[in-house]
Formats: sequence, structure tokens, C-alpha cells
Amino acid sequence: MSTHVCLTARAFGANNVYFPKTNSTIEKSVTGVTERFGGDFKIKEEKDWRYLVRNWDGDVIHLTMYGEDIDKFFSSVNPRNPLVILGSQKVPREVYDLADYNLAVGSQPHSEVAALAVLLDRLNKGSIPKLSKGKMAVLPSKEGKRVINYRSIPTTDECYRLLVKRGTEEGIMEHTMAVLQRTLELYDIHGGDIRLLTAGALLHDIGRTVTHGVEHGLEGGKIVREMGWDKELANIVERHVGGGITREEAESQGLPPKDYLPKTLEEKLVCHADNTAGGNERFEELLFRTEKAGFHASAQRMRLLMEKFG
Repeated sequence: MSTHVCLTARAFGANNVYFPKTNSTIEKSVTGVTERFGGDFKIKEEKDWRYLVRNWDGDVIHLTMYGEDIDKFFSSVNPRNPLVILGSQKVPREVYDLADYNLAVGSQPHSEVAALAVLLDRLNKGSIPKLSKGKMAVLPSKEGKRVINYRSIPTTDECYRLLVKRGTEEGIMEHTMAVLQRTLELYDIHGGDIRLLTAGALLHDIGRTVTHGVEHGLEGGKIVREMGWDKELANIVERHVGGGITREEAESQGLPPKDYLPKTLEEKLVCHADNTAGGNERFEELLFRTEKAGFHASAQRMRLLMEKFG
């Protein structure tokens, strides 16, 4: 239970948890999660909990089934730098007296972990805080598990060195920087994983060091995979062409028969950034050329990306 309390506190943005005596098993488990998934959450030892409570520079909130209603509390109070007290079965009466507020998350028996999560959610006004990056992350997805290992995502410098090493043309390099800027603008509005987006924008046209044909996305994906980098990055590079390419369209253009449509948020944002990096005039020109070449479905997908992301 203590481990779950710590992990919940960390995930919802708390800085520290205090124990009268630290437990090496709990500390190892929680520290391991923090190292892998990010944040700077700490487990601290405070033998004299009374001293901590009495000298706390902020509001002290005790979560208890017998406190005041949490909804009424938040309708009139905005806690400052809160210290949250979680007790188990036998809480000393002194805790109720020392706390500034005794709050009840409902009036039914349930878990301290649930009560803490609800309280922190209210303190965060319904938003999940973003933690500093760790070694890996779980990315939002409707379609299934997406876990990314940041050690397999190249840094900005690594991307740039690869572009130079492969002899990227000056015009392509200029376009790449414009796509990166546009991607960052879209990120500010729509979110996504910034490290994945940055690398995807920088490497989206790396395949043009091999060919300028429609297959440059496929060639770029091959280069990323050969470098041993994450498949999520390879998919961004492979699926950025036009509005994406269906399996049927790929066969008609001599590409290996598979789906090259952008699916994740990061894939769609880089794809759209590539189409709109030069502003509306360039986007309309791309649409015209795409339609003229007979790729009407691809042009429609480009329009839909514009409607969704602006």
C-alpha cells in the first residue's frame, strides 16, 4: 500500500513523501520507476512527524473518511503549498487537531490511494502534470501499447550529424529546418512527444539523400532502422509523404505493398508540418500538384489534416 501511495503521489505531481522510517524495498521500487519514467520525486525520512506538521509552510490537509466534504471545501478554499497526511487504521486524535483541514473523499470506506488521487486531481484542476523525461515513456494511444525508449531516439545533434554525413542538399536542409519550426508550432497547440517530434521533423526527408521520388519516405525509414533507432521514429519518416499512402496506392506506385498512412499524433503532425512549412501558399501549390498528378485521395487526406490541425 505504501508503494502505491508513493507512485500515485509521484504520478499526480507531488514532490516528496515523508515516512517516520524509510523502507529500502519501497525506496528501491519507487526510485526505479522515477529513473525510468522521469520526474524528481523523493522519499524522505522524518522521525518527528509533529515537528514537520507544526512547521510546515503551507496548508496541512488530513485525508479521512470523517472529514468535511471535499466538494464544498474546494468551492471556497484554494490550498497553498499543501502537505497531505494519509493515515491508516489508527490515526492519533492529535492529527485532526494539528491539520488545517480534515477532508473526506466521499463518506464510504475505500483506499487511501484512491483518496490521494482524487485530492491531487482537484489540486491540479483536473490536469495530469507533465514530469521531466526519464529513460522511457508510455505514449497516449487508442490502438494499443506504445512504449518508447528515449535511448533509441537520437538527439538534435545526432540527427544533424547524420544529415551532414549523408550529404543532404542545402535546399533540403533549409526545408527540414522549416518543417522543424512548423512541427514545434503544432506541438505547442496539439501536444505529442517533443523528443520524438523533433527527431521526426529533422529526419523526415533523410531518404532524399537516396532518391527524390515518392519512395524517399520508405528509404528514410530504412536508414532510421539501420541506425538502430526506435520504430516509432522510422514510422514518422516512412509515413510523412503527402497525406500518407494507402496499401493500394503503394502497389500502384511500385512501393512494397503495405499501409503508409500516418496513424499516431506524432506521425500526423510531422506529415502536416511537411505540407504546411512554407505557409498556405505552398500548401495550396502542393494540393494542386497532387490533384494534377491524379492522387485525389491523397489530396483529400491533406485537406483533412489541415482541417484538424490548422
